[in-house]
Amino acid sequence: MTLKTLSQITSRALVAAGCFLSLGFALPAQADVNVEFTGVVAERMNRIAAVEMKREESFRKYRNEDVVWGPKTKAVFDRSYFSGTEWGNERIFPNIEDYNVPGLLKAMVERGIKEADPSFDGTVHITVEKMRIANFPIAVIGSTRTDMKGIVRVLDASGNLMAEHEIWSGLVKEYSVSSHYDGPNYAYRAQAVHKRVGPIMAEFSEKVLETLYPDYDAPGLVVLQRH
Repeated sequence: MTLKTLSQITSRALVAAGCFLSLGFALPAQADVNVEFTGVVAERMNRIAAVEMKREESFRKYRNEDVVWGPKTKAVFDRSYFSGTEWGNERIFPNIEDYNVPGLLKAMVERGIKEADPSFDGTVHITVEKMRIANFPIAVIGSTRTDMKGIVRVLDASGNLMAEHEIWSGLVKEYSVSSHYDGPNYAYRAQAVHKRVGPIMAEFSEKVLETLYPDYDAPGLVVLQRH
């Protein structure tokens, strides 16, 4: 195993045990990161995924998060205005047929590890214990705030537990008025911040990566606004 910064990280090494929900979604063809959801998020994942897919389809068509069930006239201008932007979800899943909630977090962390430590040959296992999105239309994850909490376990190539971290992340928003954003961060419209899973996953993945690699400037959330 070559996790370069383990010697710099103060962590609790515990015996990893437990039963996790295995979700039957298609994930990107990489194997360094495993993502599991527990509790009510796991129980409602099919419904969460259905809402997300509907909104993702609408956003890719109109470039507006407010037109899933509403008027679409303004969205014509949004599509033109942001025509050169690489959006966060589309960076991970260029083909919408591949889009899924567990795979989004998996790929964000996996991309970061491959950039920060290309020779890493172990496994990072992420157990998401809580995901709250303020204006999400499913009550079990709807809340007055948006945040995510979980446990990250680092295993070596033989499956031995090397480190464990409790991770919590809220939203620390970085803004851009670029209409053609193609920078390192994961771009979402301001409308998405408290409605979609992508923004909080971008923030959570950044926290995970910078915990494992303190010297690595991991990509996170950037919020795009119109002039």
